[in-house]
Amino acid sequence: MKYDITTRQDIDSLVKIFYDKLLQDDLLKSIFEKMVLPNLEEHLKIIADFWDSILLDANNYRGNVTEKHFEVDKQFPLSKTEFDRWLLHWNTTIDELFIGEKAEMAKQRAQSIADIMQYKLEFVNKHR
Repeated sequence: MKYDITTRQDIDSLVKIFYDKLLQDDLLKSIFEKMVLPNLEEHLKIIADFWDSILLDANNYRGNVTEKHFEVDKQFPLSKTEFDRWLLHWNTTIDELFIGEKAEMAKQRAQSIADIMQYKLEFVNKHR
C-alpha cells in the first residue's frame, strides 16, 4: 500500500531508486556516471538533504543548485530533452512509491526547478 512522503527515510529511498534509474537511462547515463558516480553516496545525501528541506522543512541543504547545473552544462550541454527525461524518471519513481500531498508537491517542485533551470541555462548560454 502506498503512502505519502513523511520521513527522511522515505526521501532517501526515493532518491536512491531515482538515481538507479538515471544511471541506467541511455540519454542521461553518461552525465550521471561522469558527474555523480565518483562520489555517489555523498551526492545522494546532498540530494536527499535538498528534498528533505523542500518537502519536510528540514533546513539542512547548504548547496547552490543553479551553480551545480551550470558546471554540468559546461561538460554536457543540457536541453529540454534531458530535463524532460529527468522529470519522467522523477515522476515515475514517485508514482511507483508514494501517493499524497507531499508526493504531488515533489512532482510540482521538480517541474518548477526544471523550468527555472532551463531558463537560466538558456539565458547564460545566449550571453556567453
